[in-house]
Amino acid sequence: MSNQKKLYMVICDLDPVAYLPEGKKTLVFGSPIYEHTYRKIKDASNKLGLDVEFVRASACDIPNTKTRISPAFDDIVVFASPLGFLASNKDIEGAIDYVVKSDVGYATVGSLRSLYLSVGQGKMLTDGEITSCAGLVASINASGSKTFPSHFADSEKSVPASKLDFYKKIDTYRHEMLDYLVMSGVEIESREGVFVSPVTEIHRGVKLLTGSIIKDGSKIGEGAVIGPSSYIECSEIGEGAHVVQSRIINSSIEHNAKVGPYSSLNDKCHILTEAIVGSFCELRGTTVSTGSIVSSHCVLSYTDIDQKCLIGSGVVTVDFESKSKSNRVKIGMGTVIGSNSTLISPINIGMNAFIGAGSTITDDVPHGALGIAREYQSNHDGWAKRNSNSKY
Repeated sequence: MSNQKKLYMVICDLDPVAYLPEGKKTLVFGSPIYEHTYRKIKDASNKLGLDVEFVRASACDIPNTKTRISPAFDDIVVFASPLGFLASNKDIEGAIDYVVKSDVGYATVGSLRSLYLSVGQGKMLTDGEITSCAGLVASINASGSKTFPSHFADSEKSVPASKLDFYKKIDTYRHEMLDYLVMSGVEIESREGVFVSPVTEIHRGVKLLTGSIIKDGSKIGEGAVIGPSSYIECSEIGEGAHVVQSRIINSSIEHNAKVGPYSSLNDKCHILTEAIVGSFCELRGTTVSTGSIVSSHCVLSYTDIDQKCLIGSGVVTVDFESKSKSNRVKIGMGTVIGSNSTLISPINIGMNAFIGAGSTITDDVPHGALGIAREYQSNHDGWAKRNSNSKY
């Protein structure tokens, strides 16, 4: 096959044949089950030696995928139902191989009651956009080609007998994935609540504690500790980093950094080497440079913190135009921000500066300066005696 060929994989929870015996829909697309199917199809193609480029596509508004596909002459299209993860590797491999080598160019895996996969070749399709399994068959019919499917795995022994049986099969598959990780040198403290998507990269020496969830292409470096009860999605965790009971989405944490417990990072946060983000913090679009410390209960939005800074507890950065690259809070190297301070963006705080606790800072602070913005304290002598009716 040429380098120009692509293998489109389409998975959609709207596939009309994906029903359980009770007639109830198997709405599992929101879970990472579809990633298991993706891995099986990819492994089958690699085993067949096909020179293809995988393109995940769907009509179900899945992030980072195409919503329509228009296969070229030699492209291969694989439509998989939510039950696709139950199909055997051998059957998937056979169906794809059949389509590549046959003149019919169409094959299915499973029976009509539980159709796991439908495979078609671009030369058998029309030029129209294909969005469903039914559309694939209709396109083949419209081209005047035969649609006698080659059925693999006609036996329904692997079909769930009930909804309970279906979720038991999912749980079995999850444990098989965890077995693979343990054999690869990953330490799993307890399997309770642990879930790892197959489309992840977890190195030897990683420790997954109870309740850890690793999803969607995340990378975990050697010696990192995740959990307990941490959630990692579309993020990269460096060697020796520790994420304690925290939620990390679309962000990166470099080696030996620490986050948590009970903190949340989102929208491309970047925690550099040996930086610390304390408990109950919420960060969005924020960079914490090497050796800096963000103390507990901070809410930082689109903030750039240079090296060796100390951010006191309860500090808040207020951002009104987060989409503007110039509208950020920038904190220079070695600066100390006092507890319960509020920084209004856009603002630049120089190197080795100090911000008095409880200040609301709206203007830039020069290098080495002390910034204070609060009312002077006043004491009223004898006030308590004059107000003797006070409960205080």
